Amino acid sequence: MRQTSPTMAALSVLRITLLLTVYCLSSVSGTCPESDQIHCGTSDRCTRIRYICDGDNDCGDNTDEDSTLCEAWRNTDCERNQAKCTRSGRSDCVTISHYCTLTSPPCEGTVDQRLCQMLANGKIRPLREIQLHTTTPAPTEPAPTEPSIHVREENFAGQFLMKLNNTIRHPDCPWLYTKVGDQCLSIFFVGNMSWMEARTFCQTIGGDLFTITEDFKAFAVLLQHFMTHQMTADFWIGGRYINTTVGWTWINDAPLPLGSPYWAVRHEERCTTRRINYSILNTTAEANDGVCYNYVQAPKDPPVGHCSSLDYKYYYYIADDNCFIKKSPLCVLPGEHPKQAQ
Repeated sequence: MRQTSPTMAALSVLRITLLLTVYCLSSVSGTCPESDQIHCGTSDRCTRIRYICDGDNDCGDNTDEDSTLCEAWRNTDCERNQAKCTRSGRSDCVTISHYCTLTSPPCEGTVDQRLCQMLANGKIRPLREIQLHTTTPAPTEPAPTEPSIHVREENFAGQFLMKLNNTIRHPDCPWLYTKVGDQCLSIFFVGNMSWMEARTFCQTIGGDLFTITEDFKAFAVLLQHFMTHQMTADFWIGGRYINTTVGWTWINDAPLPLGSPYWAVRHEERCTTRRINYSILNTTAEANDGVCYNYVQAPKDPPVGHCSSLDYKYYYYIADDNCFIKKSPLCVLPGEHPKQAQ
């Protein structure tokens, strides 16, 4: 009698185990052996999708002939197992399986979406037991309501009046002036004019263009006032370039200090070295071993603009500019001043 080796016996047991495993998986898996099949409702069978509602009990449990299922499955527009699909401007009869899987654009028609859900699940179920898988859209914030033109006008008027109260109105100063620190200034942001026109305007209302004294405090208070009240206009002040001999002066002929802490820092394409004066040795030397810098804090040399201004883009530090450019006048009332009439 032929003997079976232990190895051969083990292989035979392994083959039987694998076959049983495949059989068990195929009977409980949600996927039928062929793509056009679907699991029956209560039995282990798979039936072809085209056999649904064909009048035969193909599943053996009659789930493929359920009356409510067949009422939705059948239609009068197309042959059995088909439905009318309207997309891209045309209508065609397609299988219900195809109807449910078409996208971009999807089919439009009368097919009950629970049928599509059943086909996607791969198991025949009574329609009443099928739950559509829908995604809940994320809650959206309500669109902000645009205020009416009248409300916008009122808001603008209120903001404009508030700005006027902080620029050309104060009970301790004459008309068209406001109190900034210890001075009465006319921050006339509503007008734009050349430097000469700005000075004439200031003289007409009893003052002159703003100048900075040796006390830096007044300048710091002005910058704080601009920031607090969100000023954005550019202003002419009373500095001017006379000639190469005299240089920059205030309108009262006092020299206009250059550099820190008054002048704006500008970036220039051409770099320059900076020099340090050694008064004891009566000599000068290049700073930091001749490092070339692209930033300057002084008027351009040679001068391009001959009038000084406080510009928003430079955070209201002094800059030199063309005297004929239009800017707002910044006026100061010199000396003692009468209070505004109540």
